[in-house]
Amino acid sequence: MSPIIHCIRHGQGFHNAGAGSYTLRDPHLTPLGEQQSETLRVNSFLNQSQISLVIASPLCRTLHTASLIFKPALTSSDKCQPRILALPDIQETSDDLCDIGSEPSQLQSTVTERNWPIDLSLVKEGWNVKTSKSRYSPHSDAIALRTRDARLTLRQIVRDLVKNGDVDAQLAVVTHGSFLHFLTGDWEDSWLYPATGWRNCETRSYVFERGFWDDGDKEARLIETKESRLERRKKGPMMGREEQSALFEFAMQEWENQGLQRPDKIEDNLV
Repeated sequence: MSPIIHCIRHGQGFHNAGAGSYTLRDPHLTPLGEQQSETLRVNSFLNQSQISLVIASPLCRTLHTASLIFKPALTSSDKCQPRILALPDIQETSDDLCDIGSEPSQLQSTVTERNWPIDLSLVKEGWNVKTSKSRYSPHSDAIALRTRDARLTLRQIVRDLVKNGDVDAQLAVVTHGSFLHFLTGDWEDSWLYPATGWRNCETRSYVFERGFWDDGDKEARLIETKESRLERRKKGPMMGREEQSALFEFAMQEWENQGLQRPDKIEDNLV
């Protein structure tokens, strides 16, 4: 069986509530966001026996969402690693304050205070710097590079799991609405909500398009499973890359029409 990547958008954060407030720095989940996480666990992840590893963006709303949804796997599974791996490369795309993470020391304090089971070993100084020349620049070119690297990281994790005997490896990846379109390469409906087509606490499942052993695949592209698309009442497979390219252009214009940041037209003179 091909290893499966379950991608999940975080629950509602305080920046998503009402009209939204994108000036809140690294906002937490609202009570509704916590409820959404609990509901997703019951509706979609009641059986967590096949989850091998939980990975999340190091922002507070994603870490909290992951800890709520996957508490059974993290605390009582013989298979799942007991801590969520915080991966900076899967943080959200924009440089709005709500998408800028906490300093590592502050994040460690929050994790300890909230008793979240998080591995912060990859969260280094500078992970939350989003200037134009940084790795985490909000420009679409920089986002594309780190999403490719994120997919390569996921592929290597899957390879290591399989080599160690986990032949039915499944990863849970908790991240953000805009970023998920870059990660998956799927731009269908990506303008239904503010800068995304993913609802809060929506989940979709993917496999590697060319398998996970192919070193010739330098992009490690993902493709949504048939079962996942049927669950979403989508007919047929994901659209091809030419169609996705056209959808990307349309999405960028729609995001701009929503009054939101347009990643493909970020000015190079950002400080």
